[in-house]
Amino acid sequence: MAYVYILRCGDGTLYTGIATDIRKRLRDHVHKTAACAKYTRYRTIESLAALWEAPDMTAARRLEWALHHTDRAVKDRLIDESDTLAAAFPKLAESHYTRLGGTIQDYL
Repeated sequence: MAYVYILRCGDGTLYTGIATDIRKRLRDHVHKTAACAKYTRYRTIESLAALWEAPDMTAARRLEWALHHTDRAVKDRLIDESDTLAAAFPKLAESHYTRLGGTIQDYL
């Protein structure tokens, strides 16, 4: 399994990433470990805005790429669940992504 996530930062920006071990990766971001992304190292993580489980890393990378190359309005609709991944990214419809719930604290 692989995971694609969106973090909401204290400055209002969003950070998108992928991981095979979501608990470890979120701890890295929150606790600013050496493995933390440079982007989140200098920002406060406010919340886990969205989290999807992907069938494998290839599917996760495709979704992450699509999220990185879309505008903020699409990301906001996906976060609010008023849009689906299949509607936002029709080319990814063949891969099965599962939306997971919870807060960042649930995964730490």
